[in-house]
This record gives sequence, C-alpha cells and structure tokens, in this order.
Amino acid sequence: MKKCLLILFGLIVLVACSKDGSSNTTPGAVKLVFPENNSLCVTGVPQSGDRSEVTFTWEAATNASRYEIQVTLLGSATSQRRVTSSLSTNLVLEKGAPYSWQVRAINQSSGEETASSLWQFYNAGASISYPPFPARILQPEEGSSLFSDQNGNVLLGWELADPENDQESCEVFLGTDAEALSSVATLGPDSESLLVPVISGQVYYWQILTLDAQGNSSLSSLNSFRVL
Repeated sequence: MKKCLLILFGLIVLVACSKDGSSNTTPGAVKLVFPENNSLCVTGVPQSGDRSEVTFTWEAATNASRYEIQVTLLGSATSQRRVTSSLSTNLVLEKGAPYSWQVRAINQSSGEETASSLWQFYNAGASISYPPFPARILQPEEGSSLFSDQNGNVLLGWELADPENDQESCEVFLGTDAEALSSVATLGPDSESLLVPVISGQVYYWQILTLDAQGNSSLSSLNSFRVL
C-alpha cells in the first residue's frame, strides 16, 4: 500500500510539472542577424529613385508563431511594420539614411510578445562618408521624474556609434527652454555620461551633437526630464 501511494504521488508531481512546462507561452527574445548593429549595409538592391530593398533576417524564438518587425528612419516618426511567420523580410528604404530595427516575437494563441534588442544601421547610398549615428539617449528616460543626488546633480547617459568608427567628439546641450539650449560640455568619443547641476522643480531638455573626423554631424532626439 505504501509503495502504491509513493507511485501515485510521483505520477501527480510528474503531471503537475508537465502542465507547468506546457503552460509557458511567453516567447523568447529574437536574436537579430542582419543588417548588423552600427553597420553600413551595402547589400540593398537598387529600386526606383534613391531607394533600395534591404533583406532583414533573424533567428527563431521559442514559443513564437509570428514576428513583427519595425524599421524606423532615425530622427523622424517614419516607421514600417510587417508581421510574418518567416525569419526574414524585405523592405524598401531610403539610400544613405540611418535606420533602427527591432523584431517582436509573438505567441498567437496567448497574444504574448517579447521584443528583441534595438539595432541601427546606415542603408548605403552614393556618399563615400557617413555621419555618426544620432546619439542614443539612455538616461534619464524620456519624460521621467527623478531626484538629483546629494550634490544637486543628475547623471546623463547616452550611447555613441559611427558606421566608419571615426567619431571625434560629442557636445551636450541642456536647458529649461527647449528652444534655447546651452552647450554644457564637449567630450571625446569615448565619453558617454556627464553629471550636470540641476534645480528641483524644473523640467530640463537636452540633446547631443556628434561630430566625426570628416566634419559630418548628427543631432540626437530632444529628450526631457523633471527634477523632483
């Protein structure tokens, strides 16, 4: 009798574990493949006008039945979205322009989604020299509210990248008037953070101008945060 009870208990545990495993419908994160991050994509097939068709590829994610790709022209609100069950898709883009792209894995039965990392690239054009990518703002998050540190400072953080790896400097602009920002620092290409003094109760706006060795420049998005 005791042996039977042990066997029955083991079967119950096995079934419970099996159910727990099968109920996991959250998709895994997609691993992006091409175009590579911070790269110059030269494989686009020419189309009419200053446009070319680029093939995007990624690896399969667990528990995913569909994928939604979003490709955004940096510095604008222009995006293309496409839903597919395959691991690649073709999109027509502007030549010589910077783009970001991301793929969401979707479980169609549960509706759950998981986003991949966000990559960026230049779609090659006729130019032989390309500007740096617009600096990617990391912190503070856009529209966030935060306290300054004990010295009355806030840490700004960003990420720099250049398709030709020749960025030379970045200039940080900050102010309480979005139309009249002041330059607060010019830093080298390896600097990606800065402590700035702030005043409690104020909303601050900031952005970054990046320069490369060829004299090309790019301006990041305008971000804001409130100091509590």
